[in-house]
Amino acid sequence: MEMDWKTNMAELGGAFLVSLLVLGEIGDDGNMVMAGLLLAVTMAAMAGAHVLPMFTWISAMTGDLQDTDAWIGNVMRLVFQMLGACVAVVLMAEGGDVAAAEPDMWGFELWGPDAAEGADVNNMDGFLMMLGAGALIGVIAGRCDGWMTAFAVVALAGSLGAGVGGADMMATELVGGGNIAEAASHWIVDGVVIGVGAMLGGMLEEQL
Repeated sequence: MEMDWKTNMAELGGAFLVSLLVLGEIGDDGNMVMAGLLLAVTMAAMAGAHVLPMFTWISAMTGDLQDTDAWIGNVMRLVFQMLGACVAVVLMAEGGDVAAAEPDMWGFELWGPDAAEGADVNNMDGFLMMLGAGALIGVIAGRCDGWMTAFAVVALAGSLGAGVGGADMMATELVGGGNIAEAASHWIVDGVVIGVGAMLGGMLEEQL
């Protein structure tokens, strides 16, 4: 399989723009409308790129699971997304942007936000929320224009965890010498759960 440099460079550029411009607008202190607009522009400018890890995982899980070339292509997309985020994180760190050193915001607790503290919560809540969000995004991405999908991603970002900010989280840990294994576990597990959700959503949609 030959390297698809055009697609990979688009992934690098898209992830760079997402880390530099979009992620800072997502959250309590951000402007969600601006985040949606910036993500929509990035997705349009980098046509053909997945831009976010969640779309790569959705592509992998809803495609031919036995297609080795497709898996290699998707892995390369994830790698170049991380490289693009690394460049953005380095630039933000050089500029004194403290947000570049806060990867914990994307460390979504899959089994419930307070499970580690022993609170009385249903540990399946986080899993089900992410699964449902993956199903919704999968359906929306298949039926709607890219700008609508962008706003849906922003609206559901709290339930998508590393599916949205995974490349940025990995880049921050790599550049800062942090806990790469923990970041990678979020990056992979969250992506797989979102991808499975999209696969189940597609199966359900076919029956309607």
